[in-house]
Amino acid sequence: MVQIDAGHFSLNASVELSEALAKPASYKLMYFQMLSNGATGRDLLAFGGVDWSSVAPANWNAEKGQTPFHLMPLLFITGENGKTATLAETVVIEYYLAKKFGLLGTNEYEESVIKMLHSSSAAVQNAFAGAVTWNAPEAKAGGLGFFTTATLPTWIATHERHLNDNGNNGHYLGDKLSLADIRTANAIEHFATQPESAALMAIVNKSLPLIKLRETVAKHPKMVQWRSGNEYKGYYEGNIAFFADPFAFMS
Repeated sequence: MVQIDAGHFSLNASVELSEALAKPASYKLMYFQMLSNGATGRDLLAFGGVDWSSVAPANWNAEKGQTPFHLMPLLFITGENGKTATLAETVVIEYYLAKKFGLLGTNEYEESVIKMLHSSSAAVQNAFAGAVTWNAPEAKAGGLGFFTTATLPTWIATHERHLNDNGNNGHYLGDKLSLADIRTANAIEHFATQPESAALMAIVNKSLPLIKLRETVAKHPKMVQWRSGNEYKGYYEGNIAFFADPFAFMS
């Protein structure tokens, strides 16, 4: 458990902190003991083969005011110069790490395509949270119905098109892993750990391109090493436990 002290940006130390971001020595990713919005960041750090750890806040309800936006994940980057920079917001963290580890393509256009695909997969996961996870109990069935008949099929159809355009080889661009591959795979893992997983995965599993992508990410040697460990398995089980009753967890 780690105490948080990151409620303010350190603009008077921007030069030193920029150097820390440019030449990192170690990383700490702070999030709850589950996958959700911490999953892709951890996957990226595992892929990068760097010195990193995953930590949880000592007392989130008491300390969230010490974060930039009262939210996690947070990424603490300690540079070779000994200074520690803090990044907040999931997308900022994931773009930073993906760029560090060569997962944003080979040119500016490829980077933009990867970011668009990443944004789409993050959006469908957020749409599920709004329609189902954080909906009032009496409205969950209606939210799930709309999500499974409209939102999810549309997302699947569009992503199938882009995967087929690349030859349906388990990647969106070429034959190399990208941030978009990892983010989409984690959206699927998120659906697979929900109480509504049977309804969600019955739809997802009909998409051969998306299942191919999920399997391709999972079979990458660095992902195998990370996801076969007890730490990752604990986060996976934590996802199941949390989303079984998220309101109870947050009370």
